[in-house]
Amino acid sequence: MKIPARSDSPRYNRLKKRALEIFVRHGGWLSPSEWAVLAAFFPVRAAYSYLKRLYGFGLLERREALGKGVAYRLSERGRQRFSWLVRQG
Repeated sequence: MKIPARSDSPRYNRLKKRALEIFVRHGGWLSPSEWAVLAAFFPVRAAYSYLKRLYGFGLLERREALGKGVAYRLSERGRQRFSWLVRQG
């Protein structure tokens, strides 16, 4: 049985930091599949759930792209969280 990472563990926020960094570097709207390729996040379909989770935390903004599905970008809260994660090491 795998023991889940605790919030005081250095690996707890590793994926979140990497996920937000993609948006910081890109600076705009990304579809989940575009983000998954940039983040090397596989399977790609799991990116839809993960980005929706970050959206639920208020770290991303979301919009419906007509005929293209959904797209996300970093929110102000996401910028603040990314800065905090960088300072944590």
